[in-house]
Amino acid sequence: MIIIPREKPVVESLNSYYLKLDKLLEHYRGVLESGSIYFYAPTAEAAIFFDDENVLNGVYQDDKSQVQGQAAIDLIFQTASQSNFSVSVYRIQPDRLYYWANLSISKDLYSGLSSEFADLEGLIKKMENENLTGYIDVELKDLTDHGLLFFYNGEMIGGGSIQGEGDVDRTLQYRDELIKRCREQGGMFNVRKTELANPIIKKAAVEISPESESESGPAPVEDKRKAAAPDSQRVLQMLKALLTLLEAEVRANKKIRTDFETLLNRKFMEKVDKYDFLDPFAADFRYSGGELDFTGRAPQAQLVAGVVECVREMVSDLGIGKSFRKSLLSWQEEYGDEVQAFRIEI
Repeated sequence: MIIIPREKPVVESLNSYYLKLDKLLEHYRGVLESGSIYFYAPTAEAAIFFDDENVLNGVYQDDKSQVQGQAAIDLIFQTASQSNFSVSVYRIQPDRLYYWANLSISKDLYSGLSSEFADLEGLIKKMENENLTGYIDVELKDLTDHGLLFFYNGEMIGGGSIQGEGDVDRTLQYRDELIKRCREQGGMFNVRKTELANPIIKKAAVEISPESESESGPAPVEDKRKAAAPDSQRVLQMLKALLTLLEAEVRANKKIRTDFETLLNRKFMEKVDKYDFLDPFAADFRYSGGELDFTGRAPQAQLVAGVVECVREMVSDLGIGKSFRKSLLSWQEEYGDEVQAFRIEI
């Protein structure tokens, strides 16, 4: 299984037989800052990772083998027009792109750790303290399933089942459930480290044209870029979606007599000393009638922190926490990268 962070796809279910992959890749390198093209067929799957300047890496996997780097890129281009791959394109947060692009060539850090001698929760804390970039592969006893926990600079950024469809579950519930199952059933842990320091095939990017691969195999893609801030328009869309969900929850609750905008602006007024851009009279940040408008200059992190703090307190004040968090699940899936980047907790 090839794992990429599959949030809401930019486009999905295209048939590779009818595609010109070079044109598709060229288009989305121009449209997206960074992302992945994912190919699936019953007998094989593959992925190409790219940013707006380069094709960074490729992975091709079938029942017999897994190939990375230039060899995988070549194989994808050779087979795509002859096979009925289902093709989807996913956006990946720029400062996480190199992590996902190199995940398939991670190296063993610890292997064969038994749950009889090592507790998964303790191992997670150890990897956090060691600033692991990589993942923990959890093999449960008496089951064919493997659970994966992904770490980026010591932060757990999600998990997933190796028997699943490659989706990344970013909830803490997944981690807690995996810890519980390990304690009940027992298991084996393997920790793999993902290197981001060396260029692939002696270059900073993979070329689409055929080129022989080094005998030592693909090396990790070098991340020379500074961590990019999340896209500003997408951040505003995320906040708009969050407030829209809260508005719907408030309007559906017959016990709440005050209209939503009044409640929201009251909360904004309480926070003006801390977040001046929330001042309803200055109108730097305005949400009304399902539309959001922001004309201020507050940094993204401060903007998100202010709005999320207001939402969190309103949910608590109105006593709608249980029902609201259920409605948040789809929002958390769609904006999973941003939730992780800004460490949003509601």
